[in-house]
Order: sequence, then C-alpha cells, then structure tokens
Amino acid sequence: MQRMYRLTLCFALVIACVYVPTSAQTFADTALTALKTIDPEILQYFPRWRVCEPDLQFQIRQSFALMGYPKVNLDDKAIVVTAAPVKEGEQGQDFELILIECGSERMVASEISSNMKRLAQRIADGKRPYCYSEIPPSAPPSAPQIAEIINFMEPTNVTHSFTLSAFEQTLKIGTSGFWLKASLGTDQIGYTFWSSGEGRVFLQRPLYENSDPGTRKAIPYLINARLGFGYRMTGSLDGQSRLLDFIPGRKLDGSAGGKLVGGLDFYMPFHPQFGLGINVELPLQSISAERSVDASTYFVTDIGNRRITAPSYAVDPYATATILRSTGQVTLFYNLWLDRKKPENFFRFDAGISYAEVQEAGVFRDTTIVGFNNIFLARNGVNGLVTWKPNEALDWIYAKIEYRNQAAFPFGISMQLSNQILLARAYVPIFGDWFYLEGRYSTPLRDARPFEIKNFFMFSPVLRLNF
Repeated sequence: MQRMYRLTLCFALVIACVYVPTSAQTFADTALTALKTIDPEILQYFPRWRVCEPDLQFQIRQSFALMGYPKVNLDDKAIVVTAAPVKEGEQGQDFELILIECGSERMVASEISSNMKRLAQRIADGKRPYCYSEIPPSAPPSAPQIAEIINFMEPTNVTHSFTLSAFEQTLKIGTSGFWLKASLGTDQIGYTFWSSGEGRVFLQRPLYENSDPGTRKAIPYLINARLGFGYRMTGSLDGQSRLLDFIPGRKLDGSAGGKLVGGLDFYMPFHPQFGLGINVELPLQSISAERSVDASTYFVTDIGNRRITAPSYAVDPYATATILRSTGQVTLFYNLWLDRKKPENFFRFDAGISYAEVQEAGVFRDTTIVGFNNIFLARNGVNGLVTWKPNEALDWIYAKIEYRNQAAFPFGISMQLSNQILLARAYVPIFGDWFYLEGRYSTPLRDARPFEIKNFFMFSPVLRLNF
C-alpha cells in the first residue's frame, strides 16, 4: 500500500510540474525541494482536505464559473484541495496549491495562480482559518492529474515536449501548438520503419482553437494541418541495413526526388471527440530514364524467367526495382475516455479508406557513364512490368483501434488494418515516465507481394521528456 502511495505521489508531482508554465517554475522548484528535505515517510501522500466553509465554497464555485467551466459539473459541497508543504514557520506550515477540485472540474497550479490569486492565498494559509476536513492517507488521490490527451507520446497539455525513438522523433516548443516531426516508414499502409524505403519530416500547425470548455483541454485545436517532404532511404544491393543488421532486409524503394507530404485533422465543432483525418503523400518526380542513379542505393531483383522487353531501348533491362509511389488515407475517427472524471483509459477508433501504389521499373545499365554502379530506371517503353494498387474491396479498407492506459503504469497498444496488412504497436515504461520500450510488428493478411516482408518486427527504446 505504501508503495502505491509513493507511485501516486510521484506521478502527481510530475504532472503538477508539467502544468506549470515557464513563468511559474518557482512552484516546481519548491515542491521538488520539499520532497528532498522532508521525511519521505511523511510524504506518502500530499496534504489534501475538503473545504466545508460555506462562504469559501461559494467563492471557489464562482471562480470556476467565471472561468467558463460548465456550471452543471460544479458542486460547492464537493471541493477538494491538493497541496504541497513548502514553508514552515511560527504560524504553521504554508502550502503551495497543486490542484483544486470543484465537483467534476478542477484547476491546476497555473490556473489557480492566474485566476484566483487572492483566494488562493487564503486557502494556502498554513493556519487554514476556515472550516475544512482532512482526507486521511487511507483515501488515495482521485487522480485528476491524469489528463485527457489524445496522444501519450505527443501531449498537448505541456509547454515543451521531446520524443526520440528509431521510429519517430517529435518536438514541441512553447504554447503555440506547433510540432516538428520526423518518422521512418509508412505506417499508414502497413510498411513500418525500414520496410517502406522512405521517411519524412513535416511541421504540424494548429489552425483553429477549440472554444468548448468541456473538451478544449484534451483537444485544444479543432484543425491541425501538416506539411512537409518525404525522402528515399538508401540501402545495399542485398537489401540489408548497414547499421541494423538484425532487421530483415528491405525490398522496396522510395521515390527518387522525394515526396510532398500533407495532411489535416478536423475535429467536429459540435462534438470535438469525433473528426475527419486526411493524409496524402505524392511523389515529386516520375520514374524517368533521363536520370542516372546509383545502383548501390537500390534493391534490385533479377528478372529470371520473366519476359520483360524494352522495344524503345537498345537492350532489355537486366533487373527490376519496386518503387513506392502515391499513398493516402481518408478516415473518420473517434476519441473515447471511459471516465472523463478519471481519464486513465483511452480508446481511439479510426475507419476509412486507404490507397497505396507500388510501381515496378526496369533497371538498365547506363553505358554513357563509366562505372558499373551507374544505372537508370524506366517504365515507359518497357513491357511486362507490374503495378500494385487497390483492385479489390479489402485493399481499400483502413481500420485502427488504439488503447492507452495512463495510470501509475502507462502503456499503450494499437492494431491497424490497411492495404490488407496487419500492423501492431505496443509501448511500455522501463524507467519512470521518461524511458519506454516500443515494438512494432507487421504481416500481410494476403499472399505477400514480392517486395513485402512476411513478418517484420522492430523494437526501439523511446526517450520521452516533457516540461
């Protein structure tokens, strides 16, 4: 039981510090100092008490109402204060307020200091000159510090956020809502990490603020737009990564010349938990015989007994390469917290359509340039090449379900079906709330195409820092 209290308090303190903006970092510092200087046995739980002074109850309720909190959720008979002891003197021990709950609504430290400063001084007075009742240690906190967020690895309720893994890298700076993101692989169509042969870098920008007080903490913006570019990864002729030899060799290449990457998430104003997502990735160059490429950066396949001819060229191709071209998705999604008062369990559901196109190109030796590694790719004027794109109903289906638990042991799992490929993802904490281990597994549910890997598994440590 004591261990549970310690974990709860540590988690509460981290979230409380996260909620404090840069201008109010003194509270985070004093709270951390208090944890280090006071006997840890005393700090098995934060001081918590119920306010029973009628006049004070009324003033706290009015402060919540003036802040725009739904009056239907406010209850002046259910006001709970959570604090941290920060100073002890002759008059008693003063407190730094972490959280004030009124009914099912709550204010965090930054909101308290900004919107009810004078009232907060009275509540935090060490003598507590008003009617109150202590909450004994046998009643653990109700965990309101567990916030409603859409993406645990990309929280919107912090000022700065940084995530680093082999799969993705994200950076959020300040309160602008801008995110800079980079990723490897094309997860939207089931080709994760190295297997797709491409990566991307893009900027996500908020366009329209959410004015609904009931959902704006979890969904601060109703429209988020993404714009960036995709690039082709390189690899050796045998398809093996030179740095990550334990990963299955890839057989698919990204498009030369890069891609235009764009997308939009639109949350419905009448019900922000529900929304529409659009994602598009378009190659910027066609497969052209006019451009020579380095053969060592492509995975090529011998033609074997296939009949591939090139009447427009002096010789037939000696090999083929498969190139990932246009991809895109249009989906409807819904975000669901099982208990809005205690949002530990989160579900997200996505359903829509997905498109993926892979083109086969002939590989020709470029005799105009000295050196075996110089080749060119061509499609026009070459007979017998294949194009893979949706040609039956199941190829178009996109469906995904995600579950996240963000209690004392935050973890997440998701399952996705797209392009008739099953993609599973899971992450679990290793050290505290900042170091995780993430794994991804994909496998086609139909006969694997020549460039697909039947069972692709990859894991990576994840560094997660929030301020």
